[in-house]
Amino acid sequence: MEKKCSIRLLLLGTIVSAAFGLSTGFFAGTQKNWRTYEERIVLLQQQNADLLAQQEAAESEKKLAESLKVVDPYEYILLEENGYVAVYHADRETLFAATDILVRNLPEDLQEEISQGKQIENEEQLYNFLENYTS
Repeated sequence: MEKKCSIRLLLLGTIVSAAFGLSTGFFAGTQKNWRTYEERIVLLQQQNADLLAQQEAAESEKKLAESLKVVDPYEYILLEENGYVAVYHADRETLFAATDILVRNLPEDLQEEISQGKQIENEEQLYNFLENYTS
């Protein structure tokens, strides 16, 4: 009977030791994984903060650039009207002069500028343009 008790105690001790060893290993591994997980979270939070700071800096820089943008004043604008170049005041509504310059006879880059509205700063530039392209 003593042998049965001893064997039972030995088996019980082995099972308890194995269970203890396995649970310790499991919790140690879980602890290590948890630390790695926390480190990743901290790293991602730092990256997000950096990206947010970069985005805010870019937006701030864009706003500053827009506020510092100097608008070149212009008096006249050249537009196409019925295939001809028309000279308007800067408001794009008041006609200053109609010309006999055909838009299709102008260089392509100039045609594109006129289709979008070519800005002319002053009368001197306007008369130089008209003198160059009037036949």
